[in-house]
Amino acid sequence: MTVKMTVSVPDDVAEFLRDSGNASAAVTEAVRPLLADARRARQRAAAQAMAEWQRSRPAADVENDTALIEASNDAALAGAEW
Repeated sequence: MTVKMTVSVPDDVAEFLRDSGNASAAVTEAVRPLLADARRARQRAAAQAMAEWQRSRPAADVENDTALIEASNDAALAGAEW
């Protein structure tokens, strides 16, 4: 799927895109590496937030969840071959 967009860019960038022959491809090539970095940053932030939340939980809550987590893992791995 593609989306048509209009953006404002500095003169030198506009000149580069005009000269590239395919502005869409040039922009895509430039932005795609940034997408991977942004995704990793979001995942890292989510993991850090989850770890902080886990550290703040009372021990009794963690202990109560252990059986549920183990049962869930067993169900998810049922029939799986390693």
